[in-house]
Amino acid sequence: MKRSKATIAKTAALVTAAMMASAAMPMSVYAVPGGSTTSSSSDNDLQTALTTVKKRITVPEELTEFEYSTGEDYNTKTYNFVWRTKDEYSPRLEVNIVGNIITYYNYYDRNKKYYGNASIAKLSNNQITAKAEEYVYQLDPDLKGKVRFEIDRLSINSDSADVSFTRYENNIPVRTNGGNITINKNTGELVSFSANYWDNAEFASPETAKSEKEIEEAYKSLCTLTPYYKISTDWETKEKTARIVYEPNFTSEIDAFTGEKSTIREDMNEAEGTRYYGGYYSNPATGMDANTEEAVAADTYDGGVPFTEAELKKIEIDKGLITPEDAFEQLKKDKFAALTDNYELKSYDIYSDETSDRPIPLKNDGSSDSSGNEKEPEYHMTLNFTVKSELSDTYKGYKNIYVRINAKTGDVISISKYGRKEDLPKLDAAKANAVADSAANTYAKDMISEYRPGKSNSAPVSTWGKNNENYETSRTFTYDRYVNDIQVYGDTIYVTVDSEGTVTGYSSDRTEDVVFPSADIISEDEAFAKLYEQQDFNYYYDGWITKDGQAKTYLIYLMDSFYLNAKTGKLCNWNGEERTESIDTTKIKYTDISGIPQEKAVLELQRHGALLSESSEFRPNDNIEYSEFENLLYSVLNGEVFVETPAEGSSGNAAKAENEKYITREQAAVLFANASGFGKYAELKGIYTTPFSDVKNDNENIGAIAIAYAKGFLKGDNGNFNGSRNMTRAEAAQIIYDYIVNIQDISE
Repeated sequence: MKRSKATIAKTAALVTAAMMASAAMPMSVYAVPGGSTTSSSSDNDLQTALTTVKKRITVPEELTEFEYSTGEDYNTKTYNFVWRTKDEYSPRLEVNIVGNIITYYNYYDRNKKYYGNASIAKLSNNQITAKAEEYVYQLDPDLKGKVRFEIDRLSINSDSADVSFTRYENNIPVRTNGGNITINKNTGELVSFSANYWDNAEFASPETAKSEKEIEEAYKSLCTLTPYYKISTDWETKEKTARIVYEPNFTSEIDAFTGEKSTIREDMNEAEGTRYYGGYYSNPATGMDANTEEAVAADTYDGGVPFTEAELKKIEIDKGLITPEDAFEQLKKDKFAALTDNYELKSYDIYSDETSDRPIPLKNDGSSDSSGNEKEPEYHMTLNFTVKSELSDTYKGYKNIYVRINAKTGDVISISKYGRKEDLPKLDAAKANAVADSAANTYAKDMISEYRPGKSNSAPVSTWGKNNENYETSRTFTYDRYVNDIQVYGDTIYVTVDSEGTVTGYSSDRTEDVVFPSADIISEDEAFAKLYEQQDFNYYYDGWITKDGQAKTYLIYLMDSFYLNAKTGKLCNWNGEERTESIDTTKIKYTDISGIPQEKAVLELQRHGALLSESSEFRPNDNIEYSEFENLLYSVLNGEVFVETPAEGSSGNAAKAENEKYITREQAAVLFANASGFGKYAELKGIYTTPFSDVKNDNENIGAIAIAYAKGFLKGDNGNFNGSRNMTRAEAAQIIYDYIVNIQDISE
């Protein structure tokens, strides 16, 4: 089935999937600072950044300790702020800000339970999305009206709801702009937030962009489809199967205006730009102990924002640190650092060697010194210097130098250099190729007749630089196997030879015991036509960051990676097997559950991702298969499953007979007892009775039935348990849903 033309929404989902942030695990996030930063009565950058943050968030009063770290990369300054309690690492609030954009927020309390028993969200999907939107615009007002929200995950075994948001310009997604926000699915409380946003970017109008039909023709001129034999092995039978697969040789972005290969990556490399910058500084400078009775300073700044004593101390310390520019001038005088005007400062960061759990110094007698005479923290600065771009191709020394200094005194702590050219002479390709041929014929003499030299083996020696001053000093020569004039993917001989004629690498692959199908395949033109019937181009803005911190954007078409079965033209996996599209089961609209008693149970489990169905027909009255119920039970009870194996030789176990496909109510009781850790107790004899008239005391599974009933998992009907009756799909959903709600009510 052809993928929907609504590729914008799918691109957005792909964009934001990589931006997920857990409740307790920080991630790197980046943004471009714009011109609209919060004004301040002081020129101190730390004070300005702190003022912006404190106007948008509330720091709990019990978090009296303040720490921070900062750094600058690509003309972008990042601050990482941490508030914590005096004596413990947790609770802890952490915030990142770049310019005017808060890019990270995380409140973590190790005493809180983020995962546990299964539960149903008390907030509706609309309420969750609305709450997430409210928080995002509170943290970053500039994002209002620029991003779209979608629930990514609503876990059955956690209190969290993850909502992604993606930036749109001209109704087109911006691939590198968006983020994720996690809130409590029951209370709406903010847990964590991460964002990536360019607030100084401009986006070209799409009015003159080429249509997707035009891009289809352009793509055919850019891309070559090559058939390969792909071999896969059945790991049970060990049988090998060869299929012929068309594979593309062009996977790059296409400029939406010209239809040519986009220069986005080449432009970035030439300008020494980056897609990632404004780094996350996760080793913050630790604040001096603050007197909790003086937690709020009398002085306030910028419209009445109060600063705590700990915050004010950090502001004063920051003012006393050496600047990167002064550090550079000081290092030019250091003969070991050997820095000259040929280098430029690429990035730096500042941090402390003291952490929140630094041990209290000991007195001479070994006892703790709690008198407050602890060692003052040392503030360090790490500077990354690179040779200027215009000298890079000709510079003979080290191209990269890292220097770590004391941020107060400028004293050098460490130096690291790399990037020097190899000492090997220029490669003689013909002589090296002859060596490789000899090695291949010697080591692979029994199979070399089926192999052909790779096209790059006889290529002239590669040189680069303004005057071709750089050159190959070694090469890996390849020999590929061919059958029926089609290359066998992966069956390759590799020989690496350096410019002194030494073989520095050899390996070979040849698949045995495989039958190769005939080479009658569809043409390349037919293959392209089949591709366009099944898969669309992604359409989005993308970009990178210049050295002065500006965003450069491009409008892009991109064909997702693919393989085509060369005989049928159908999309396939890498080895030619038929590819099945993944389905988001939480988005399926069931057509056959309206009005049934179990409708709410089905829909609630579905939105939590716990009930799987890849069809719009739920089939509520069909019997549920044993394996389906087992998978469902274990997925929703993940927070408390013990997976207990019944005692050996036991007659009362969760196993079904080989000829049984569907699960009975009695089998469900046994499965539940084992899954919840009561299997051993269920085996005890003579201690159980049940309220069900059709369960006799000599029933081998009376213990499991009694436990399932006592735990509220299975109920009866008019005094009967009906243990031999198969369970329907709707009944199974209701049983699971009722159990979750029951344990949720008990825990609250």
